[in-house]
Amino acid sequence: MVSVDGLLDAHEVAVRARIEELRVQLADAERDLEHVVITRNTLQVVTKGAGVVRAVKAVKGAGSDQVPGAAVGPEPTVVPVRGEGMTEQALPAGYRSMWLAARSAGGGVRAGELARVLGLPATDTVREGLRSKLKRLVARGWAVEAGPGVFQMV
Repeated sequence: MVSVDGLLDAHEVAVRARIEELRVQLADAERDLEHVVITRNTLQVVTKGAGVVRAVKAVKGAGSDQVPGAAVGPEPTVVPVRGEGMTEQALPAGYRSMWLAARSAGGGVRAGELARVLGLPATDTVREGLRSKLKRLVARGWAVEAGPGVFQMV
């Protein structure tokens, strides 16, 4: 015959095991949330950090080609604010090819037309991505929006 005390003991062990499992899951979720917060903060610093990139490039130019402790790999894609005398060579490679293609189109160009010129599929996603990049070029002085959705390189 099964005793009530035995049943309660077994139930207590099962509940304690479930509590421990939930504590582990909670700790994992809290760690994941902390990573999201760190990533968000890092992205804010990086996207606002055009000055930091210029400072790193200045340090690189001041001596060796490497900044001690700097990550090895491609430089961040930062579109610089266009200054006097700057050429398209100052643009990151992806933006440079887009800028040159739009400029060669003459007059104004729409994102969908630019997609075709670049050999990209004219999907909504591609058009929106190009439109976003074109607006970034406008904001940084590399282009003007001649009309709604019509961009002209300067």
